Amino acid sequence: MPTIKDIAREAGVSHGTVSNVLNRTGKVSVEKIKLVEEAAKRLGYVPNAQAQILRQGAPTSVIIIVPSLRESMYLDLSNTIQNRMLSHNYDAMIYTTEDISGNEERLLDRLRISNLAALITISCLSDICCEYYQTMPCPVIYIDRKPAHLRPQDAFMSFDYAQVEQELDAYIKKNNWNALAFFTTPDLRMQTTKMMRTLQEKAAQDQVYTQMFSSDYSLALNKAFDIVQSDPPFDAILTSSSFRAETILSVLDLLHIQKYPKIITLGASTSVRYRDSITYELDYSQLGAKLSDLLVAHLQDHTRLPRETICSPKGISFHFPNIQKQSGETLTMLTLDNPSSNALKKLLPLFETVSGIQMKLVCVSYEDLHTQLNLMNPNFPYDLIRMDVAKFDSIGKNIYIPLEDAGITQVTLPRKLVESGYENYSLLDGVRYALPFDPSVQIYLYRRDLFEDATLSRAYYEHYHENLTIPTTIEQYLHIAEFFTRKYNTDSPTEFGSTTTRGSAASTASDFLPFFLSKVSHIYDTYGRIVIDCPEMAAAIKQYAQLSNYSCNQQWWGDSIQQFADGMAATTIIYSNYASAVINSKHSSVVGKVGAAIVPGGKPLLGGGVIGISRYSKKCRACQQFFNWYYSPDISSMLVRLGGTSPIVDAYDDFKNFSIFPWLSTSKISFGLGTRGIGDAKISGFSIQKYEFSIGTVLCNVMSGVITAEEAAAMAQSMYDSQT
Repeated sequence: MPTIKDIAREAGVSHGTVSNVLNRTGKVSVEKIKLVEEAAKRLGYVPNAQAQILRQGAPTSVIIIVPSLRESMYLDLSNTIQNRMLSHNYDAMIYTTEDISGNEERLLDRLRISNLAALITISCLSDICCEYYQTMPCPVIYIDRKPAHLRPQDAFMSFDYAQVEQELDAYIKKNNWNALAFFTTPDLRMQTTKMMRTLQEKAAQDQVYTQMFSSDYSLALNKAFDIVQSDPPFDAILTSSSFRAETILSVLDLLHIQKYPKIITLGASTSVRYRDSITYELDYSQLGAKLSDLLVAHLQDHTRLPRETICSPKGISFHFPNIQKQSGETLTMLTLDNPSSNALKKLLPLFETVSGIQMKLVCVSYEDLHTQLNLMNPNFPYDLIRMDVAKFDSIGKNIYIPLEDAGITQVTLPRKLVESGYENYSLLDGVRYALPFDPSVQIYLYRRDLFEDATLSRAYYEHYHENLTIPTTIEQYLHIAEFFTRKYNTDSPTEFGSTTTRGSAASTASDFLPFFLSKVSHIYDTYGRIVIDCPEMAAAIKQYAQLSNYSCNQQWWGDSIQQFADGMAATTIIYSNYASAVINSKHSSVVGKVGAAIVPGGKPLLGGGVIGISRYSKKCRACQQFFNWYYSPDISSMLVRLGGTSPIVDAYDDFKNFSIFPWLSTSKISFGLGTRGIGDAKISGFSIQKYEFSIGTVLCNVMSGVITAEEAAAMAQSMYDSQT
């Protein structure tokens, strides 16, 4: 196998230069980087991973021990930890024990001599055998099964099983079953086993016939036959995991049982479902994400692991206790044709099943939507209307009835929605007319693979004398956009450095305003006058005009994200509700290579739409039913997973969504930084629509070379003042 010396000889450079290139350290010229990489490729050099780990010094391996990956909850847990730790440059290896203590003991014998950063386990060992873990040379994090003794460096994580027990007990009582089976692991240390025994005792006190069944993985199918063939047959079967639920369903199907019992599965949301089953969700993805964050903080910042962390369960999935079924009702919604509406279409059959209300969705273009709103009259056929947030302050009172008049108050709204504080999407003069429907915020997407390329990084440094990093200022953004534009850098792997979206005055202003907002604290002066004609505006216009030289201009946000997905541009600033096209596009060439950050300048614009009840609708109760469904945690999370957006922030924390759309955490942070219009200020007559139209119109003239930046600022001021 070729060595570093061989590569140095082949490339005609020093040993140190080869070492710096292979380890991505030091300042090596682009020319020498290319020589080393080409020589290594010719010689077939393969880096020694173990040697690299040893050179790094501190251990970087994390071990995860779970009973089985046939369980969806353990699969969710393991995948989450593995992905999260990998993003922080730690390797996470997964081992299974099948809940057999001998397997676990042999595994620990091998691991004891390993150079581990941490060990995460759902152990099947007895308290006596848990002494194996006491000798491990790294922190041990126990999940669900708590040992008798924890070392100072160890930790325990689980769910609040007191809440689980309370909610399942209420569910059992509500259904008035006569015969109830419990199917769980024989391990008495498992929290689920303890809880099920308590539930069995409570059900027996209510004169319910109950029976407890337990088995390990190898005998689960045998035990499932015993449960299904019991006499009398059970009305419901409560299982401690998806694997045990699947064995029950397999036996029911095999024996052609006509009347299926209700199956309640404790576990992950990905658990198997059929028409007579429910899942009480314990979000192991969320637990894994929290565990990973705590562990990374411990390993990198030396913070102490909390001795015990108890997570809240999510509860019964797709259960809508606030919806009362009513048949024969129809609602019609007017909305924008965008990713969120497309996601909603896929879920509407569920709403109709749960509520009995048929929903007709009318999706139109941005221009057609607001043209229709200008023609609002009593013959308007819509009950619910979605409009852009930029139009809300101008026409919201003419379109919607106050929600309180429809019986919708903060008391009746979902708590998570109220806590999110989307006042820009709800209030007009202190009255709540609408609710956030598909809020979005501008984010910066970039090609991570290009930013991490050693040759490109060195070439960038040689040209600008600064490191190629994620831009935080407009000036850095312009440098990067120029560098990745082939017209100005013939070695650029992309034709353009970025995109601009300038199909109309409104979209142009929206695309531009982060440039201006990065330079000012407010868009108004101390007298409450909107200020457009100012040096900061002229400077921002010049920078935006400069960006146009390095960008492929598009008509709409969906077009811009498509250019980025096709590999035409190295970066883009896009509204978050269009970002899913990077994944959903059939021809995307950047999947798995995309990073996300706050927009340069740190002042993103809020976007998206609001929804309210048409002032001419007579179906307020049915509209309230829709709100109860739409803002539920399960629907919010599913909308995001299908490429839409939701105002319920829990949907962004759902790791199943985060693993698909890695920019969700950036979107969540950006919402806290985002602004639109004048924020909380009270300025009589201000209109976001008129303000942005004035700016967008003059920008089109600047891009055409008709007027200068200073003339544009003065013209926009005059246009806005004349409208107000």
